[in-house]
Amino acid sequence: MTTPRGRLARAALCLTPVLLLAACGGGGGGSTPFLPVPPPAPAPAPAPSPAPAPRPKALVIGVDGVQYAALQQALGDARMPALQGLGTLLPSYTGGVLGQRTQQQATDGPSWATLLTGGWADRHEIRSNYEGQAFGADTVFKLLKQRRADTRSAVVASWSGLPQLLRTDKAAGYLELAKDCDGSDDCVSTEAAGALESGGYDLVVADYQGPAQVADVAGYGTDYQNALAQVDKQIATLRSALARRRAAQPQEDWLVVVATTHGLGATGVADGIPVPSNLATALVLDRRANLDAAAPAGLPANIADWYGYASTADIAPTLLTHLSALPAADKYAIDGAPLLGAPGVRRLAAVANDKRNGIRLSWTLPAPVASITVLRDGAAVATLPGTALGFEDTTMPFDASGTYAYDYTVVADKTPVSLRASLDYVKPIVLLPSVANGLTHLFPLNGALGDRIAGGQVFTPWVKGATAVYAAAGDGPLGSGTRALLSTDYTGTKVCTACDGGYSIPTASVTSTSAPFSFGFWFRSDATRSGMPVISNKDWGSGSNPGIAIGQYGSALRFNIGRGGERVGDKDLGFSANTWAYVVMTVDVSALKANYYVFDPSLGLQSSSVTLTSAFAAALNGLNKGFSLNEDGDGGYGPNYRNGNASNTIAGRFDFAEFATWNRVLSAAEIESIARSRGSLTTLVP
Repeated sequence: MTTPRGRLARAALCLTPVLLLAACGGGGGGSTPFLPVPPPAPAPAPAPSPAPAPRPKALVIGVDGVQYAALQQALGDARMPALQGLGTLLPSYTGGVLGQRTQQQATDGPSWATLLTGGWADRHEIRSNYEGQAFGADTVFKLLKQRRADTRSAVVASWSGLPQLLRTDKAAGYLELAKDCDGSDDCVSTEAAGALESGGYDLVVADYQGPAQVADVAGYGTDYQNALAQVDKQIATLRSALARRRAAQPQEDWLVVVATTHGLGATGVADGIPVPSNLATALVLDRRANLDAAAPAGLPANIADWYGYASTADIAPTLLTHLSALPAADKYAIDGAPLLGAPGVRRLAAVANDKRNGIRLSWTLPAPVASITVLRDGAAVATLPGTALGFEDTTMPFDASGTYAYDYTVVADKTPVSLRASLDYVKPIVLLPSVANGLTHLFPLNGALGDRIAGGQVFTPWVKGATAVYAAAGDGPLGSGTRALLSTDYTGTKVCTACDGGYSIPTASVTSTSAPFSFGFWFRSDATRSGMPVISNKDWGSGSNPGIAIGQYGSALRFNIGRGGERVGDKDLGFSANTWAYVVMTVDVSALKANYYVFDPSLGLQSSSVTLTSAFAAALNGLNKGFSLNEDGDGGYGPNYRNGNASNTIAGRFDFAEFATWNRVLSAAEIESIARSRGSLTTLVP
């Protein structure tokens, strides 16, 4: 049979793939119709490249010396549109917790240290505005650089002390720019705006001082309101610079925080006294915070009412959260909690338990959580239900007597908050017999002002006719029945309402310019005073005047030696409010060395030392008019306080017990035996 040519050709076309066979109707008869061949499927479009993750950056604007009530007045008068347009104003506080180890001065140095570390003074160790201090806690700059090595940070400050405090961070490479604008807010705006628009920095911090500068001169009047309006214009300048940067680089995610670092005293002076006018602050974020507290219209009567609000310590962890640099819970050493994301616990506190063999923690919860984990020194010691509001830790070992310090972190779900706690654990301790060696004078101050060793010596009141008042039995530092001198309370003629009185003995009973000496005493204060002499034999009008002094600055005691026109470096040692502390100064005149000690039950035995010159040694007797408790060396500090204005009362109190002197240098072991044994030195005197 002959096959037609057309059919053979069609068969040849259909000899390949099965799909084509189906289209050709198979290999059978020609009655099956042909199906059309579909076009090839189009190649899939390439997947779009993922958008780069936003790069987090932050701008912090700190304004020093903004009194909260005056700020509310300025906001009510619409004087601060740049601040009001940024976000919701949150009430906050600084100064730590009154009466606790976290308490600190509400001045530039401690307040900025808290803002930049997230810790209080017991952690960051900046207790005043004085130069020469160094951070004891990591700053946001260090933590950011350690987590993200490619980041860069800048600080532009009106307060010259801030670049000084950050000199170690700058030298270590954690901080690329630390610009001192030397009191010029305009300089701050120019330099900070340049840092923002340059794009070279991931964290920019700007410090303004205009309101504090004006209040120091003019108080809280119209000039101060104008100063708040002016600093708002500075804020507007930085916001405009940032807006230009955001428009040019939309992939950058900038967080903006504006914070008042501290308030001011009643008259507008930055005295740092722990009262609401100094401690109440405010902050604004340019996004919603996890705390949503309405801002009160005025100052609280008691700053403790604000402890559930945000604090200055919350700013550092908020920045680190946004910048993806927050330390893990086992490395967390920050007292504050992030204000972004899930909230942490609030009002975290620690006290010794009743047996003094453990720590009792407590906290509040601003929002429900599933679980709570408690860590001590980075290791978990408890996992608790989300409803828990406290925990008692008795799992720590004790090898010997001493002050044991712990870092606790309470993690609510995944949000950590830390707190330093201490426990003064005491095995039976006896007063060392060697303490009696060289003991020259002992004033028990337990109901009388006389000397137990040299009977003719008596502490004499500076205020003529004053009669000493003593604490009730049992209110002294040395156990049941002991009393103490309430030096800020007395009966008799008042020279002025600003006068405490004070008491003195001859200078030669205490100090010497040729032989070694030591003196020590028990001291208690409510920590509300600032710049007041605790003891002195000099004119305390200046620390450079000849002689020695110990002054109270909030919760710190400042040890001072001057020679006339110059002082050896002042040293600050901390103490706890309303708690008996033992204070000692020793001077080895021939070795030209002075040692300072403060024993506090919560802080333990703190010490510092200075090297003297022969000129300082020659000035150790000061005015040689008397060695005073609660006064300076001529009894004039109280009457001259704030220019002798009788309406300026001196708040707070100083209490004293067992003032003693030695004609030798006490050892640290002897001092610790006095302080820890709580044994009266009268047991060593026949």
